[in-house]
Amino acid sequence: MGLAAAGPLLAACARTFRIPLSEMSKAEGGPGGEKDPEGLWREGLAYARWTPSPHNIQSWRLRLLSPERAEVYYDPRRLLPKTDPTSAFTIAGLAMFADYLSVALRPRGYEVLADRIARPLDYSATRPTLFANLKLVPFQAGRGGAVLDRNLILQRKTSRLPYDGKPVEDEAMEALASLARAQGHELGWSSEKSMVDWTLDLNRFTLFSDLDNPETRGELRGWIRCSDEEAAKKKDGLWSHCMRFPGWLLRDFFDKHNQFEKGWRRDVCGKMLLHGMAGTRTVAWWSGPFDGPEDWMRCGTLFGQSWLELTRRGISLHPFGSVITNPAAHARLQEKLGAQEGPKRLWLLVRLGRSDVPPRSYRLDEPAIFLDDKELA
Repeated sequence: MGLAAAGPLLAACARTFRIPLSEMSKAEGGPGGEKDPEGLWREGLAYARWTPSPHNIQSWRLRLLSPERAEVYYDPRRLLPKTDPTSAFTIAGLAMFADYLSVALRPRGYEVLADRIARPLDYSATRPTLFANLKLVPFQAGRGGAVLDRNLILQRKTSRLPYDGKPVEDEAMEALASLARAQGHELGWSSEKSMVDWTLDLNRFTLFSDLDNPETRGELRGWIRCSDEEAAKKKDGLWSHCMRFPGWLLRDFFDKHNQFEKGWRRDVCGKMLLHGMAGTRTVAWWSGPFDGPEDWMRCGTLFGQSWLELTRRGISLHPFGSVITNPAAHARLQEKLGAQEGPKRLWLLVRLGRSDVPPRSYRLDEPAIFLDDKELA
């Protein structure tokens, strides 16, 4: 079974799952609704629930206190102690969620100020735990945020499809670099074929290396959705359609992993992975302070804003998070880039380009995100 046979399999599982934007942003009810008489928190959440998170775990919960105040909690059932042991990337996602709440409400004349609690997530917690205090205030343009088309939050998606074979234009990359510099970070990028090919191969090697680890594989297995029915029911995790692997193959890879540790099955999966990244001509990486919770939150906000800017320009993005969290792969990337250990650490690697519209992952419904006070008792 070669790559020629893998092509039809990829095509079969690349079916696009579309939801009209009007349906995606439809505000619903939930616990505490009486504390939101104008419906602003519900309206903001209708957008912010489409925030990306590691493996689509969607760890956020929103507790309403009053028309002006709310709290963000994290759900201990939706954490990654094995694959995100420091909680850095989960915290970055939570910070992005709070920022997207603000982005969603600025066109309505409001913004959300977040007083975030700067400590690692508690993996021993047994009930929702406070992450940030939120305050809804009138929007002030000079405070740092900009009024964006909030539909960008809905249009933003991870694209694991092949790209169009063209490098991302320097103008777009300079815009991202300027955004990074304004927040004390640096953006590097390359459209050289040798660097792009090397990066894609490093990502392939790292994914297999991580999944050969039983603890990592076991944790991730809980977030794999191998059928349309399972994805539609749970509305979280990594759906096989979005991963561009047939559900049966993804299931076998995790549940019968000993058959994929070497040999033709592993070779076919590796070729399918690289085939799905065909046409990639630009890779990019961010570096900057990344030493603790305050840094991780700032990085989450920066990454969220950068992704909206890319979406505005019609540019797709696919993060290579495993290369950052895997120590050996991170060291290889640092060596390749000539980067030195120091205050500005490499904290994200992505491929960029333009693609067809990718399948869309599900998101939890609003009622499942709103936090009932009884859950804290």
